[in-house]
Amino acid sequence: MNSSESPLAHQSNNEGSHPVERITAELLRAKSRQRRMYILVFLGLFVGVFCTLAMVVLSNATHIDIHPEESQESALIRIVDGVGKTVGSKLYSWSENPVIEVTASGFSPLRKTLEASEIGGTVRLELAELPGELQITTNPLSDKTRWFIDGQMAAVAALLKQDVEAGQHNVAIDSPYYLKKDILVSLERGKVLGLTIGLENVAGQFKIKTRPAGAKIHINGDLAGVSPLTLSKRGGAYELNISYGDYQAITEHVEITNSDSVVERDYRLVQKGARLNLRLSPAGGRLLLDGKMVKASGNLLVKAGRTHTLIYLKDGYFSQQQSVSVKTGEKKRVSFNLKQELGQVRVISTPAATVNIDGKDVGRTPLEMKLLAIPHQLIVHRQGYRSHRKMLRPTATSAQEVKVKLATQIEAKLAESPEMMSNSAGIELKQFRPNDLFVMGAPRSEKGQRANEFLRSVKLTRPFYISTHEVSRSQYARFKRVKAMDNVPITSISWIDAARYCNWLSKQEKMIPFYDIRGEQLRGSNMMSDGYRLPTEAEWEWLARKASKPKQTRFTWGDETTIPPKAGNIADEYANGKTARYVPNYSDGFAGIAPVGSFPVEQMGLYDLTGNASEWVHDVYALVPTAAQGVETNPLGANKGDTHTVKGSNWRSGTITELRASYRQGEKMGRDDIGFRVARYVHGGSDGGK
Repeated sequence: MNSSESPLAHQSNNEGSHPVERITAELLRAKSRQRRMYILVFLGLFVGVFCTLAMVVLSNATHIDIHPEESQESALIRIVDGVGKTVGSKLYSWSENPVIEVTASGFSPLRKTLEASEIGGTVRLELAELPGELQITTNPLSDKTRWFIDGQMAAVAALLKQDVEAGQHNVAIDSPYYLKKDILVSLERGKVLGLTIGLENVAGQFKIKTRPAGAKIHINGDLAGVSPLTLSKRGGAYELNISYGDYQAITEHVEITNSDSVVERDYRLVQKGARLNLRLSPAGGRLLLDGKMVKASGNLLVKAGRTHTLIYLKDGYFSQQQSVSVKTGEKKRVSFNLKQELGQVRVISTPAATVNIDGKDVGRTPLEMKLLAIPHQLIVHRQGYRSHRKMLRPTATSAQEVKVKLATQIEAKLAESPEMMSNSAGIELKQFRPNDLFVMGAPRSEKGQRANEFLRSVKLTRPFYISTHEVSRSQYARFKRVKAMDNVPITSISWIDAARYCNWLSKQEKMIPFYDIRGEQLRGSNMMSDGYRLPTEAEWEWLARKASKPKQTRFTWGDETTIPPKAGNIADEYANGKTARYVPNYSDGFAGIAPVGSFPVEQMGLYDLTGNASEWVHDVYALVPTAAQGVETNPLGANKGDTHTVKGSNWRSGTITELRASYRQGEKMGRDDIGFRVARYVHGGSDGGK
């Protein structure tokens, strides 16, 4: 051996020279690696189980209490939203609001979101049972079968198909041609029970008699025998046909059912009749057969072997009568040709007018004519007059004369208009029909006279209504909201608002408004309207000074300057110190404004023309005398203007000047002592009542 060889080289040579030893070494190293892997897996599982157990120990267990009890055996709880674990009926959750689903055989699935307050406690869940499905048919089938479940109607059909609560139930089967049947069924949750039930036919009978006997009886087209006949038949629908010689055949549809198993008939046969072929002129009349009304057209069936009386009538024609006899099966023609019945009519009218018959003008009065003897609508009309209408029935036995006196539209309107009336706002109005000449204003010599009280000769001829009281707050509030709704006169409103109220009243009663108002401006007045308006100054002064009096006066109560007791609400002793002036030794009981109608009615039939509230009137206020010469008829004043006339005294009035009926003022704005009353013409038109 060479002493210079190293030990490492010697070792290498030994390994290279022993292969078994090298394989053994490799196996030992592999087993070492496998042991390390098992140790690592075991440690991972241990850590996972440990963490899980730790989480279970640290979390709150929620007990899920499932009902009914029979669902608990197959119940399965699972978490469908959230982090957690279920162990039996316990839920371990690490989510704030986990969602669980519970399923059980035979029950509907149930989902539940647990609230934070329920975590760690007991949550009771009630599962709903699945119904059983019932499917029953009959043999034979019938779509008329009525099905009852536990006494309640379930269906009318050949097949009963219905979801029913699990358990035992009584099913009643009622098919009309079969015996009724009851069966007991037992349904399981979520399962289908299919049955076919055989039915037994109803045993029925026909008992048929006829008068006379011996008639042939066919059932469903087959000859069954002759009457009288008793025959057994099963339940079902049948067609009976009864026939006998010269008698009319009878056909009837009948049924043998489980509720009516015997069909019993006693037919009284009627001999075959004869026919009358009718020819009627004019058509559209009335036909009587032996005193009874029958259809007046075509063929008429009558009894053979006897004499019949026929009468044909039509309004405006003379009736005809015939006697007719016919044999069995015979067809005979019968003709009627009626002659017109005409009546003589003479129409006279004052004044002469046009005559209209049934919607057609036929001439002018005096007029004679012949008319068919039927009801006619007669209208006698002339422009400007109220038409006269009358139902007229002429007759051939005597002439008729119609005399008519036509009234003008105005006369008719006046005749129809009541003396007193109430409108839709609850305002009472009184009618006046003046035909009077009087003098407005006051002479310079009259004590208290003012320069604006011009003397004017005025004639009033046009009938008008005027409210008996001043308009109250409650009546005005129907048109426009006010602070206080009571029976005190409405004040502190402008003339234009008073006129607007008049227009509103007109629209409420479907009248043409009197005033043309745009914005805050009066554009004019419709003089032909009979809608509501303010009284004219002439009407107001005539009412205060002349209406219902033998002569014209200075004051509403007369000419005396001494104020009679209860004359009206003016500045009296109660107003001493509250108004600029007052009337000594006069007391009316009110220091300020009073409810309407608090004082006796005045001579003309109105209330509160004296005192309480002064009143807006229709007229535009003028400071110069009218240019008209002579007598003014029904004056309305200027058509436009922004200053309007105020008439009458009020609760502040304490001087002779203000209490006179001719006293007048001009105002643009409202005041707390100015109200108004409404008026309207009885009829429209611009003719002044002529």
